[in-house]
Amino acid sequence: MIELFVEDDANNPNEAVTLVNLMDERGVLGLIGAASSPVALAQAGPVEASGIPEMVVAASDAISSPFQYQINPPDSEQILGLIAFAEDRGFSRIAIMTDTGAYGTGSKAALDRMLPEAGLEIVGDATFEPGASNLTPQLSKLRDSDPDLIAMFTFGSPYAAAMQGLQQIQWSVPVFGNVSSSDPSVGVVAGAAADGLFFQQGLDDEKPEAQAFIDVWSAKHPDEDPDFVAAMAYDAVSVFAMAVEAGATTREQVQAWLLKNVVPGLATGRVDSAWDLPSHRALKGADLSYFVWTDGVPERVAE
Repeated sequence: MIELFVEDDANNPNEAVTLVNLMDERGVLGLIGAASSPVALAQAGPVEASGIPEMVVAASDAISSPFQYQINPPDSEQILGLIAFAEDRGFSRIAIMTDTGAYGTGSKAALDRMLPEAGLEIVGDATFEPGASNLTPQLSKLRDSDPDLIAMFTFGSPYAAAMQGLQQIQWSVPVFGNVSSSDPSVGVVAGAAADGLFFQQGLDDEKPEAQAFIDVWSAKHPDEDPDFVAAMAYDAVSVFAMAVEAGATTREQVQAWLLKNVVPGLATGRVDSAWDLPSHRALKGADLSYFVWTDGVPERVAE
């Protein structure tokens, strides 16, 4: 039997470190969490010191602890998907929007490097505070640069704010976000204004294992749609359970099991995807599918 302890770090790095110490005292075999990059980076030292393997949702390329496994494709992998999307549609002029926090700063550095390397022109950029609710000034600035596409890398409410801002200034331009823009709250807050926001995610109901997860989720939470983050957590629990079922009873044994196993048949990723645990980056950009918000609902984009 697997026993789960659930604690809320409030996306606060200091609280997250305190919780690592608490879970260490409880003798847990593994951790699942670190929804943001600042939290994951703050936890890196404590999880190494305690030897607890941790599945992290954060996507920063700076995450490199040997005890942390990124279950969300990192920024560089998501940017490869953005580049392929732009090239397939003939978009060559790209504007960048990122937040001024640790995540957005890291994303901007990767975008500034990778887009020109791929032959795409960065025609403008704008930044905003994490959690910003009004992005009209930034959008008005970017409109003057006449981009084919806006690449927006952040997390949380700014995605809805950006799409509402585009509607307000009556500017029709496609926006490509990271996996955070798949959050159901984007559609709830922005409604039809979210139309034209493209993103990648690893929960595709065309995959039988994904549909099985969706069925389990819907039975437990009939009034709430599942999302990619929930599916990643579900798969992370499944992976830890596999390690225990294989005979791992200590943190050292769980860590050793993770370092030598590639796990197919999980809910996340494409039909032929497998979690590449030895690389510490379980999913890659190629494991994600394209979606677009349409009438307040995400729809899969034909490829």
